[in-house]
Amino acid sequence: MLSYEQALNLIQESLASLQNAGIVAESITISADTVILGSGSELDSLGFVTFISDLEERLCEETNEDIYLVLDEIGDFNINNPFLAAGTIAKYVETLTENMEG
Repeated sequence: MLSYEQALNLIQESLASLQNAGIVAESITISADTVILGSGSELDSLGFVTFISDLEERLCEETNEDIYLVLDEIGDFNINNPFLAAGTIAKYVETLTENMEG
């Protein structure tokens, strides 16, 4: 199981990786309220897709399980008004991994 804090740390690592790869121009320090998708996000559509892929890879490495992030499964996500904060993603990751050992 990954805790909420561990999930936020993985999100931070993914964003740092995007900055190192030149996908985002500046370093993003996250909090639970940091906008990952929607108005105010530092990520464009390519950056968001790359972020999700990178986070999935990190989750697989961390848990030794295949984990896929499905936007439709995130309780607070509304496709008609797309907005995701880091805290929402961290809660979702915590839920996805709650039945895993570790």
